[in-house]
Amino acid sequence: MKNWAMEIEKAAIPVAGLVDVPPRELTDGEARLGIDVFALTANNITYAAFGDAMRYWDFFPAAGEGKGRLPVWGFAEVSESRCPDLPVGERIYGYFPAASELIVSPAKVSRAGFVDASDHRAHLPPAYNRYVRCSGDASYDREMEAEQMVLQPLYLTGWLLARYLREEKAVGASRVYLTSASSKTAIGMASCLRDSPVAGVKICALTSAGSRDFVDGLNLYDEVHLYSDIDRMPASRPSVMVDFAGDASVNRDFHTRFADQLKANIRVGGAHWEQSAPARNLPGPKPDFFFAPDHLEKAREALGSGGFMAAYGEDWMAFARSARAWLQFREFSGANACLEIYNGLISGDAMARDGLTIRV
Repeated sequence: MKNWAMEIEKAAIPVAGLVDVPPRELTDGEARLGIDVFALTANNITYAAFGDAMRYWDFFPAAGEGKGRLPVWGFAEVSESRCPDLPVGERIYGYFPAASELIVSPAKVSRAGFVDASDHRAHLPPAYNRYVRCSGDASYDREMEAEQMVLQPLYLTGWLLARYLREEKAVGASRVYLTSASSKTAIGMASCLRDSPVAGVKICALTSAGSRDFVDGLNLYDEVHLYSDIDRMPASRPSVMVDFAGDASVNRDFHTRFADQLKANIRVGGAHWEQSAPARNLPGPKPDFFFAPDHLEKAREALGSGGFMAAYGEDWMAFARSARAWLQFREFSGANACLEIYNGLISGDAMARDGLTIRV
């Protein structure tokens, strides 16, 4: 299959398949990006689970009725260009479909990158429309592309969450509980709070029995608890839940246990997608979705572009360099491997310590 895309049933995300994409000629100003390699993580399942609610399906329209193309993070090369400022051969990092190519309309082209100004993306969050030219990225290291694809988008969300909790003084809580504590976004957040903690606040893991040893071995959490133990956890201290799992039954158990001591439920993801329908009539505060692109724009505005890159960039590089101590990168090739790994992520078969990438 020379030119392909993976398409997913929006109403039933376990149903996915590969489709041939007919080639089309470029118009003036467009560029064709041949996608080289991309990551697949539980975060991509969150994109699918919230595809309609958070407009993730809108970035890369599918050909099939009722279908969507899965967003991923990865690298591509400019294979054809009718944009004079973006030559063939440039290596690009950014937000792509799980597919073999993407046609973009580059605007605001600079040495550092460009924005895809395609009409259908104009109303979408700008953070996802920015593309990085690797030749203009001082932090780019080809030997660390796996870390960048697999971890950087997740770490950025964790970094923004940690910044938010520090600014809000953990909403008055003395315990912050992270569900799906083995997930890469949770690990990034916990790492940030270990290195720059909120005074007097402990960071606590909630995880499954199968992931407990892995989570313990990270040495990032002050306490590690199992989902099955929620009804026996100490509940006398003001607490915050940061929810990467999105599991309705876990939410109900946690809200019931902590009730008025729960100061906030910050919902981030839907790793437990099959049980992610919001629980209703919960005791305590209503879950509030944390949309990272909005917080990214606020951080850029508060710190300035240079200040943001200095603050975030130093933290990210330290985290990336430490990743191979706990993460095993595994690369697979081709469209069929993409579909197989997506199905494995949907089934919950991926190991927490795996960093999975697809070479197109």
